[in-house]
Amino acid sequence: MNEDELENNKYRKVSTKWIERHKKLQNRLFDKHRDAIDLVSKKLLAGSVSGLMLLTAPAPLAISAPLDLISIEQVTKQFAKNTSIVSQLGSILSDNATSLDFLQEQEASKVLSNYYGFKVLSELNGIRLNTTYGLIGGEQHLYRYPGDTLISHADNKTDTIMYIGSGIAPGLGAWGYFAPSKNQFTEEDEVREKYYIAAQTFLAPGFNQNVVKYRDFFKFRKMLVVNPNTGQSVVAVIGDAGPALWTGKNFGGSPEVMHFLGYGKGPRKGPVLCFFIDDPENKVPLGPVKDIIKIQIT
Repeated sequence: MNEDELENNKYRKVSTKWIERHKKLQNRLFDKHRDAIDLVSKKLLAGSVSGLMLLTAPAPLAISAPLDLISIEQVTKQFAKNTSIVSQLGSILSDNATSLDFLQEQEASKVLSNYYGFKVLSELNGIRLNTTYGLIGGEQHLYRYPGDTLISHADNKTDTIMYIGSGIAPGLGAWGYFAPSKNQFTEEDEVREKYYIAAQTFLAPGFNQNVVKYRDFFKFRKMLVVNPNTGQSVVAVIGDAGPALWTGKNFGGSPEVMHFLGYGKGPRKGPVLCFFIDDPENKVPLGPVKDIIKIQIT
């Protein structure tokens, strides 16, 4: 057996052990990402270890480097990293959890900060939301400036197909327009509306006693939103207040946020963790957090 065969045999054993130990987790990830997996499965050779590992990794898959440049070792390590955040969060959340207690919040904060590489907190500047864990539901687009139209939210045909169908809310968000006019509309304003969430700021402890302070604090506050079942995550801003208590939901997400959390189809709702990002220098960009295997499908 030559050196390459020995190396392949080594990582074949490693990958097999991973699959056996995390079978339940892989099945859950497979169900969440079936569309992308179907695409990849048509392109990869059946039976190869790298193919097997890719078919069990979170999707969607970014296109970057040729497949033959990715070793089995790289795929195995990346697979382990992709599944680790789900495993870690699963050890914190109970199956029937509806909220997190103080110790669970502290543990989740530590796990998320270590994994994503920036500071994630349940409380910032002495202010917190009413919950850090709950259901998120799909929201519509928001008017960004006076005279804004729904179709102008689409940058390309893909955006039109994927996001515009959700419509636009009849009223403004909790803080009004994102910009006072189209001429003053910036790229930052555009990204904020694209990746906004609604949070029940009106239920935050101390809100009624400090309305102005809390209103200003929550406006476009940067948040990390995580799907604990798949590890899909988005950095977003609080762009609206809601949803109402009677909906049974704790958060709302823009069409783009829901898509990148894996909740863009079907009932368009599901559980999320929602934590403050301590980013005083504004270094953490808004949008989906992509920590995935980069391959080229040929």
